[in-house]
Amino acid sequence: MSNDILNILIIEDNKDLVDIMCEMLVLSGYRALSAKNGTEGIAKARENRPDVIICDIGLPDMSGYEVAKIIRKDSELKDTYLIASSGYAQPEDVERSRETGFNIHLAKPISFNILGKVLKGVKLKCMQ
Repeated sequence: MSNDILNILIIEDNKDLVDIMCEMLVLSGYRALSAKNGTEGIAKARENRPDVIICDIGLPDMSGYEVAKIIRKDSELKDTYLIASSGYAQPEDVERSRETGFNIHLAKPISFNILGKVLKGVKLKCMQ
């Protein structure tokens, strides 16, 4: 974390949703960048080393679960806070997210109030 500002990467194939999320995050005082698929997301994560990754589960080239497994195996990214983003939020979906390395699973549409609370918690942990 640089300058006490969280750097957040959003991996999501819905361009409108990404644009809105990035704008809301920037207005809330975070740095935000985005990727439209898993391959691009992993490359941007390796290049930028974000503090937080918000990753859609249903990506066009690989699942968000696969992205999480790759991120967790990367020694420079293994401690990145991973947020799963999905339209599916049944107990088995949440459990699968946890098993593949996500820290938390948020159902779409993501509540910015809930996301804000999660990010504040992450920021406090990063500052300790």
